[in-house]
Amino acid sequence: MKGLLFFLAGFVLLPGSVYMLLAANFGALKGYLIAGVAFFGFLILLSATWSFGLPETPALTGPKGTDPSFKPFARGDAVASKFGNIGDFQGSSGNGWSGQPAEPTNGTKLSATDEALKADLDTAKQAAVQTLIDDTNKNIKDSSKELDVTNLDPKVFYTIDHGTTVVAIVISPKEPPQGSGLEKPTFAPITSFAYKDPGAPKLPSLLFLGGAILLFALHVVLLGLAERRRPLGKVLTPTPEARAPARV
Repeated sequence: MKGLLFFLAGFVLLPGSVYMLLAANFGALKGYLIAGVAFFGFLILLSATWSFGLPETPALTGPKGTDPSFKPFARGDAVASKFGNIGDFQGSSGNGWSGQPAEPTNGTKLSATDEALKADLDTAKQAAVQTLIDDTNKNIKDSSKELDVTNLDPKVFYTIDHGTTVVAIVISPKEPPQGSGLEKPTFAPITSFAYKDPGAPKLPSLLFLGGAILLFALHVVLLGLAERRRPLGKVLTPTPEARAPARV
């Protein structure tokens, strides 16, 4: 509530005071249109910065939409038919599938592209493992038979299919650490798939930019029409008679 009150007060005091000055000089209508052109012009610059950024200023500094995320699916789901490489996956690298980028052993670092890919694959792997743990443990009463990250061995593979990153996560049982109180699971390796949905992080900023451009153009047109109907006229130069002091 306080934030809303501060916003309303700031909007009234800052743009409102500018409008009052313009209205006093140009009239209520023209004052509003001039203020509107300036205001929406400023919003164009602001929303363009949100959408595309500036030198040393990253994009997406304003309102954001849906972030990119991995959408899980099974081999038999309808979405799997969009990706032809799904049928070629045999549980390991090959047939167009690659393993997760490994850290270099010579002391160098992964490239920025490989770092981003590795982070994406880690996110998809962790989500698949957590989903399996949650779905399995809710029906288990003996805590020693529960699944945990310590008794699971997930491996992730990826392929690029029609410009979309598709991942396959193979989760196998693993002997848990001694003293953990957990048993080694007995299930066969489970494979799950996911594709990367690009989301729409720029959508709100682009909508804001489009709305600001339309309103800016509308106010420019209306200001032109108002000026044609009621022009300010030429600046008048005082005549010598008008300059002469009045006689008593």
